[in-house]
Amino acid sequence: MTDPMANIQQQKSALRQSIRQHRNAISQSAFINAEQAVVEQLNQFRLFEKHLKFGCFLSFDGEISTKKVIQEIQDNQLNCYLPKLKPFKPNRLWFMPFQQDSTMISNRFGIPEVDLAVNHALPVSKLDVVLMPLVGFDLAGNRLGMGGGFYDTTFAHLRNNKNRPLFIGLAYELQKFATLPSDSWDLPLDGVCTEKAFYSFAN
Repeated sequence: MTDPMANIQQQKSALRQSIRQHRNAISQSAFINAEQAVVEQLNQFRLFEKHLKFGCFLSFDGEISTKKVIQEIQDNQLNCYLPKLKPFKPNRLWFMPFQQDSTMISNRFGIPEVDLAVNHALPVSKLDVVLMPLVGFDLAGNRLGMGGGFYDTTFAHLRNNKNRPLFIGLAYELQKFATLPSDSWDLPLDGVCTEKAFYSFAN
């Protein structure tokens, strides 16, 4: 008898491999153009006018660049927080205040993190918006992550909270699917911003 859970995980694994290959094949010019286009899409949605505290991330492994997004947050005198891995199970994140002169240190995946003690972390419930990485998304707001469960676990306790942050994925248009396999613990997205459009999902 086929295990449906195992089947979903196999589908997700195959999709991750395929999408990451396509994402890493993007040309340098397309990479640069997409970086600016995402900022313009977020501005059209007036995200930086409506909110103050933004969780964001530093791009890695072919992810759409967040350099100009972070610069836009700071140019608007808003607060930017970047994820820092908690060093114990389950996989979860702290969000640390980030400035352009912040001291950074690489985590075990080689991704830079703000080098501050944990008492500087902002409680995730206090974030207004979380701009998060993803491998794929669909038009129902399902998010396919890297498989570590960091975002799903970090925000699990807030998913049904009316006052939770907005969860907005940042991605290339090529990462969009009509439907994706999903699990009950997957964090639903409120929207996704690509270089082509801002997709808003009614949760």
